[in-house]
Amino acid sequence: MSETPSLRDLQLAAGAVFDTVDGWEQAAHYGDTYKEYQAALNGAALIDASGAGRIWMSDRDQAALLQRLSTNDVVKPKPGQGVQTVLTNHNGRIIDLLTVHKLEDRLLVVTSPQQRIAVYKLLRKNIFFNDKVKLEDASEALGQLQLFGPHSTSILEELSGQKLAELPLFGIVSAQIAGLDLWIARIKPIGEAGYALYAPREQLATLWQSLSEAGAQPLGSAAFTILRVESGYGAYGRELSLEYIPLETGLHDAISFTKGCYVGQEIIARMDSRKRMAKQLRGLKLSAIPALEPPIPTDENSQAGPQPLGKLSVDGKEAGDLTSMVISPRFGPIALAYVRTAHVATGTQVAIANSDVIATVVDLPFSE
Repeated sequence: MSETPSLRDLQLAAGAVFDTVDGWEQAAHYGDTYKEYQAALNGAALIDASGAGRIWMSDRDQAALLQRLSTNDVVKPKPGQGVQTVLTNHNGRIIDLLTVHKLEDRLLVVTSPQQRIAVYKLLRKNIFFNDKVKLEDASEALGQLQLFGPHSTSILEELSGQKLAELPLFGIVSAQIAGLDLWIARIKPIGEAGYALYAPREQLATLWQSLSEAGAQPLGSAAFTILRVESGYGAYGRELSLEYIPLETGLHDAISFTKGCYVGQEIIARMDSRKRMAKQLRGLKLSAIPALEPPIPTDENSQAGPQPLGKLSVDGKEAGDLTSMVISPRFGPIALAYVRTAHVATGTQVAIANSDVIATVVDLPFSE
């Protein structure tokens, strides 16, 4: 009697080449990055996102704890709804961007892969003696797949019997696929639609196989990064870090300006009322991919966290931070960057410092 293949076995059979990023081994590609990229734009593309952190929050004050630590109103959502919210420090700077799904009796909080432990510790540290909150790090027990592309909704509807077309952004429903219980949530789209599927880790292989047989193609991290940059979505360690404030990142939908106090609220409210930001996240169309030396670690920048890939300049003066770079099949060499507000207008040209590369500022997401 043959053993049931593991998720890794199925990925290897599909041609996966693995790489370790931020301590998490993931499929970098499946032999043809362009094919994977096209599947997300024109079909359905499936990626293992289990490296993200997943935390269950329950009991009376489950939402109240997040409410006082993060930017959005996490009390307002009803069961089946969800939001994104930003954990900020006292200076209003980004600790992590969280996705919060509201279930009947608890919250499912999803973190960036690199911040899983830090977020859990921060939440636990801020539970006071009169709070009634239970935390459970479910990152090992609960796995996570993501499905993107214009065919993803029809595939999931066919397999689960659920009507998902009207599911709101970050909304979540319980479902069954191939006899397995799971949750399906809508997330930010790539190729028209995006879904997260949460299921016990030991069941991910069966779920992956069912989705693959229904037409989903495997997606590696290399193609996903290209799609992420094209969409203008920030990633922790690149666009999301203690270097930046959520308004600079354009995370307006993850901020409530009416809910009241939270850590860092005064800084963010003042920036909003004055409409004055030092820099803003923008797209760049590059003349080429610059060869840049990695930043040299110092005591100062090691405490600040991840550093940008390089600097922008205009007329020899510093003009912003280069944070992500890719070569897009549709747009050529492109990047995400925090551009100083004086230079954010579409069409402005900036230089990549210490290189011969010129970049043109464009709005996000990238478009043809």
